[in-house]
Parts: sequence; C-alpha cells; structure tokens
Amino acid sequence: MADSLCQRCQKLDFSKMWSTKPEDLPDEDGRLVKRSLSEAAIESCILCSFFAQAARYYTGEYKEHLNSEGVPEISLRLGTWDGRSGVPCLRDDHDLLILIEKQNVGPGNSASRLISPEQIDYSVLCGWFAQCDELIDCGDIESEAQEPTLVSWASIGNKLRKGYVALSYVWGAAPGTLPTLQLNSTLPRPLPKVIYDAIVVVKSLGCRYLWVDRYCIPQGDNDERERQIHAMGRIYQSAKFTIIAAAGYGPDHGLPGVTTAKRVPQPIIKIQDYTLTLIPQPDGYIDHTKWATRGWTLQEGFLSSRRLVFTEHQVFYECPCIQAVEALVGTYWQPASYSSREVWFHVFAGGTGKRKGKGRPGFHYIEQLQGFIENYITRDLTDPNDALNAFRGILQHAEEARPPIHELCGLPIYQDENFVPKDDNNAALAVSLSWKMDNLRRRHEFPSWTWVGWKSEKRTGGSSFFLGTDERWYSSSYFKHYLTSVDVIFGDSQIIQWSDCDGGGCKEAIYEKSSKPGMTELPRSLSITGWLFDLTVIAVDDPSGEATTTAFYTVELREQYQRCLSFGLELEELMPFFPVDGDGNRKHTFTCLLLAEVDRSSDRSTLVFLVLNPVPQTEVLLQTFERVDCWTLTSNTPILRVNDTTLKAGDCLFRHDAIVLQ
Repeated sequence: MADSLCQRCQKLDFSKMWSTKPEDLPDEDGRLVKRSLSEAAIESCILCSFFAQAARYYTGEYKEHLNSEGVPEISLRLGTWDGRSGVPCLRDDHDLLILIEKQNVGPGNSASRLISPEQIDYSVLCGWFAQCDELIDCGDIESEAQEPTLVSWASIGNKLRKGYVALSYVWGAAPGTLPTLQLNSTLPRPLPKVIYDAIVVVKSLGCRYLWVDRYCIPQGDNDERERQIHAMGRIYQSAKFTIIAAAGYGPDHGLPGVTTAKRVPQPIIKIQDYTLTLIPQPDGYIDHTKWATRGWTLQEGFLSSRRLVFTEHQVFYECPCIQAVEALVGTYWQPASYSSREVWFHVFAGGTGKRKGKGRPGFHYIEQLQGFIENYITRDLTDPNDALNAFRGILQHAEEARPPIHELCGLPIYQDENFVPKDDNNAALAVSLSWKMDNLRRRHEFPSWTWVGWKSEKRTGGSSFFLGTDERWYSSSYFKHYLTSVDVIFGDSQIIQWSDCDGGGCKEAIYEKSSKPGMTELPRSLSITGWLFDLTVIAVDDPSGEATTTAFYTVELREQYQRCLSFGLELEELMPFFPVDGDGNRKHTFTCLLLAEVDRSSDRSTLVFLVLNPVPQTEVLLQTFERVDCWTLTSNTPILRVNDTTLKAGDCLFRHDAIVLQ
C-alpha cells in the first residue's frame, strides 16, 4: 500500500480548497483533479489509491470512470456538498462526492459521520423519524385501503410507533418454492435473512407490525389474494414507512449492518491536516442494484411515504420533507416535488399520499407518468401476468390526480383539453395509441396496443408518448384524428362502446371494469373502424453484412418520405417478418391504421399511424391485427378526401374499413 504522494497530488492545496467561499468556486468545468488511474499511480500514491477506491466503491468496477480508450480516469471539480453550505467537497459528473474537512474540529462540529461496517446506530435513525414527526407536512397518510394482514409479535419495552411498516425486497426464488405462514398463522423457521433483519429493525425503532407480501398475502384464498395484489400500491402508500432492502440479490442476503450482513468499508484518508471522506450517494448505487431491476419495486418505492433504504454502504431516509444519510450529520429539507432531483441523493420522484390537512401533491403532468412507464418497462418480472398489477398502484395514483389520468389496460388516456377536443373520446384514444419505445419484445399475456403488452430490453431515451407532449404539435393549431368508431372488447366477451360514451356513463364503466382485479376483466381487443393503407417495407442489409445495420425503406412512399424507417422492436423480434424470397429480397407488407394528421400546412402535413400485422383469426369476422409500431412521417401533401371510402396523400390511398386490434 502506498504511503506517499505523487507529484501531481503534492500540488493539491487542500487549505486553499477549504478557505474558498461558495460564491468564489470555479465554474462547472473548473476541474481541480483530472488524471488517469494507472496501476502504477495507484501503487505509488496514497491519494491516487484513495481516488481509485472511491471510483470503484459502488460496483467494484470503474464503469462510468473509463475514458474513450477504456483507461480508468477521474475528473473532479471543487464544490460544496449541498450547493449552499460552506463545507467543500470534490465531486464529479456521476456519483462521486468527497467531503473535505479539517481534522480535530471537535465533537459535534463535523459534517460527516464515519459509518460502522458492523452495526447501525439506531439512535441516528430514530432522530430522523423524530424530526419527521414534528413536521406537519409529514403527518400520517389518509387512506381508504382496507387494513392488510400483518406480521405481529409481543409488545416490546420502548414506546410503540403507530401504524405498520412495509418491506420492499427482492424475492429471489419463485414464490412457490418459499415457505409461507403455518396453519396456526405463525412464521416459518428459519426465516429468510432479509425478513428476520427487517423484524429486528422494526422492533429497534419501536414498531410492532410488519407487512411482508410473502406472509401477509393469503395463498389459499384466490379472491383475497387477487384483491391484496391489486391493492399493493395502497398498502405501501399507507405504511408508516417502508424498509427497502436494496442490497444483495435475494431474500437471504439480509440488511447490511443489522445482524450478520456487513457494510462495505467507507473510503477515508487524512492528508495535510484535512480528512477526505467519500460520502456514498444512494442514487449512484441503487441504479446498479438487483432491487432496481425488479418490476414490483418501482411502485413500492415511489408510493411509500417514508423510505428507509438499506444499501451495501449505509442507510438513508427520504420522505416528502426531509432527507438524511448515515454518512452526513443532520437532516436536510427537500420540497415535495414529483420532478425534483435537485437534492443529490433524491432517488425517487418525491413523496406521495394525502396528508392530513393538506391537498394531494398534484400528478399534473402526464410526461411524468411517461417517465415511470419508461423506467418500468425495462424491469423484470418472475410472472409476466403481473405486468399490470405491479404498476397498478402508480396508475391508481394518477387517476386520483387533478385532473385525473385514466387508463385502459395500463394505457394512459390523454385528455388535455388544450389539445384534444373536449369529450372527443376517439381523439383522446388516437393520441394515446401513438406511444413509441425502443428495443421492444412482445409480452403476449396482454394486448399489443398497450405498452403493458411489451418488454423493453434496455432504456435508450428514444421513447415518445402522446402527440401533445411534442411542443411543435402541441402549439400547432391543426389536429385531426381519423378513428371513426371504437368498441372495447373485454376478456369476458363484454363489449362497451367507446366512441359515444359520455363522461358519466359508459366511459366510467369502461375505466371501472378495466381497473378491477383479474385478467378476465381487462380489455383485450379494440374493434376499430378507420382509415387503412398497405405499406410494403424492404429490409436492406449494410454491404458489410452486419445484421445490426439493417435498414428499412418503404416502396409506396419512398418518394414522399425521404428517410429510412426506424422500428421500435428488437431486431430478433422484427426479422421474422422479412424472410428472403425467391428473388433474394426481404420485404413485408404491413397494414397501417391512420391515427391523426397534425402540423398541417398547404404543402405538407405530419401523419401518425400504427403499423399492424395480421394474426390468425379464430371465430372473428373482422380482420384481426397486432400492433408492431407507431410511425410519424411527413407527407409532401396534406390528406385529401377522394370520396366517402377513400382518402389520398400524395400517391398513397387510404381505404375505410373495420378491424380488430388485439
């Protein structure tokens, strides 16, 4: 281990860093430390070794700290840890924050707290809750949820906190392989470590009741089980707080710092009469955890009003009013905001729930719901049939916003009166069907027309939802949809008309039926009468023969649309549409459903349409299709009506017909 400084590190003046006032800090690009972390430097310099340990702290690898040549590199600028106080730090653009403090400042004067790898200091956690309890905005949650089944134990000595605690964790094995409650409602032995540790935490914090899905959802009563699964969002929302087990890969890892599971030692170094301490940033770590890849945990984390998060490095706490981490002394106020990520360790998008005496924080922007969908669709589920239930709590929360955001089998219905004509249900559905995401694979348990019927392999940032979220279209004075009539067909074969529903009649019946527990109550198909056209697409490989560079062009519309087409499906999911024919070509003819025309002028307009593929028909009179993609293309001419059954845009003819969209 190195015990000296390299020439570059000898030039660092920590005394000057300490004395620099926040208003005199260099701009965002003022880098004080920028160097590659070669093995030679790490072995010869104690400070370079510290920087390397910090860069590998979260994952054991450099990952985000690699330059274009794959060499480990660190680039740090001077700042203050919270952007306001006079406590200086070194930080980068990712997840590193290194606090700089004078040594021997005396008890109670340090901004940092050294974390014990072996044991949590529960007095620190109790202090967070005590401060939270004193704040009016962090009062108990009002909820209409029925009291769930709870795990309880004998009364303990200290004062009991009211309410129950929920646990959010990674299941690990399939549910059927795990022990459940015994016939006399006692807990099985031995308990998985994460549940045993959660009980220890709850008792240590003066609570009595714990809600654990594995033991509190009845497995023998299918109706009750379905009801509680459907109400999972409410259960987490109504809990006093939620323990989030964001460490490990399954239930046997435990909560670090509680019993047997230890925490990763915190990097710290003393140099030039100053102490440099790495402050673990939860969002930098949690993004890499197994917990953050699971479908159910998104709503469990978001809907919880108070979150006590256990990571491999420390515990941190977040509620709508304060945030706190073990590594920092004190608690820090934050505004309750769905979009706020200004505080550096803000992992979730703000608190939720209706506080006593306070209004519900508004879920006013449908773009934020889009963000949750983009996050969720990449997550994993043990059972694909849970794809809607595991997101149901967030959808229910959106329905309770002002104005409400309703959904149809998970598909948010866009009804902004500034863009969609009031009470024009077909217009709202046309906009809602226009979603597009990348790297998709089909999830056949759900309809293709809703995002729930798809799984994305990775997040690319190329998603788009709803025409109204595009500023150009939103400000456009022209919007016209092309859906003539729509009926909703449910899993139990009930058909409810969508097109002519009034606000208080059958439309509400559709929303109510769609939100009920059980797969048979869900909408399965849409019977649509509208404007169709056929589109032949040619797949052309790059001359190098690389499959990943396959490009797609149209035949009929090549003159009108001067660009190649982009599919949202994974290439492996897409290529079966394009077998090689006898002439050595690969092409496929899709049926397209025109959704809308926007941004129209005298010599052009933008067409939005669904790309569909026929599916085998079983006792269905109408042609049946599945959604493949949604495309938005610019036409050199606007849409013109030829007659009652034909429209024209350039050389493309649209026919009026009825289909079933599954």
